[in-house]
Amino acid sequence: MAKWGEGDPRWIVEERPDATNVNNWHWSEKNATPWSKSRLPELLTGFSVEAGPVKFEFTEIKKLEGEATANNRKAKLIFLYEWEVEVKFLATVAGDEQEYKGYIEIPNLSDENDADEIDVNFNLDTKGPFEAELRRVMNGEGTEKQRTDSSH
Repeated sequence: MAKWGEGDPRWIVEERPDATNVNNWHWSEKNATPWSKSRLPELLTGFSVEAGPVKFEFTEIKKLEGEATANNRKAKLIFLYEWEVEVKFLATVAGDEQEYKGYIEIPNLSDENDADEIDVNFNLDTKGPFEAELRRVMNGEGTEKQRTDSSH
C-alpha cells in the first residue's frame, strides 16, 4: 500500500489541479449499444444449421431490444449488457418442397448468464408434416450451434 506523500503513480489524480481521471483509472463508462446493434445481427444471421435432412438458415433480425455498456475500472474492462432478440429462420427438409418459416427468441442474452444458461425458444409459423423433426433439431443441434457460434 502506498504511503501518503511517496508519489505513488496510482494517486496521480490527487496531484492534478483539474482532478482529471488519468487513463480512466477510477471509472469510465461508454455506451456500447450502437456498436452492439450493428454487431449482433452479424453474429446471429447469415449462417445455417444442418442435421440430417433438416436445414435451418437464419435470415434476419426480427427484434433487437436492450442495451450495452463498456466500463473501465482500474484498468479492468467490465461489459454489461442485456438483450431480447428474435431471429427469423427458413427451414427445409430434404425430399420435401415445403419451406418452413419461423423464428427463435432469445429473451435473456445478458452478461449475467453463461452461454448454456441462455434460453432459446423455438417458434414455427408454418404447419407441415415435419414440425416435430424441426423442433427436435432446433432444440438440440440448432440451439447449441446458436449458442457457440454467437459467443465468439
